Amino acid sequence: MAVTKTVLRATHQEAVVKVAGTAAAGTISLASDLLPATGQILKSGGTPTVNIVGVTWSGAIGGVITITRNSVTVMTLVADNPGQLDFAGQGMVPDTINNTNDIVVTIGTNQAECWLKLRKVAGYQTTIEPEQFGPYDNQTLAGS
Repeated sequence: MAVTKTVLRATHQEAVVKVAGTAAAGTISLASDLLPATGQILKSGGTPTVNIVGVTWSGAIGGVITITRNSVTVMTLVADNPGQLDFAGQGMVPDTINNTNDIVVTIGTNQAECWLKLRKVAGYQTTIEPEQFGPYDNQTLAGS
């Protein structure tokens, strides 16, 4: 089978990514998947750093979702008990384990899906600077 990765929202500070399917893995690239269509680039000399601030999951009975970063398991979610975790609102801090590494979402043999809310904390630079350049701002290039 296959796993489908869909970026549902990408802003300058946050992104929401859905991963769904069976018996495969999908990788969320910090360097490319989380950039909005316009207005943001990777910071020169910086390292993209992204925290997990929320996760929602569901799926068929027996569905298991494993989220890893740099081969370290960050979360194991069981679709038998769909749920939601808000690391910014339940008195919990965002998950920062290996937050400079891509996120790999592996779904077991039964259908499952998860939505990850991600917060960019470093390594990204906005190219929208009207306060400095007014109507002459080149939104494809920072500092122009």
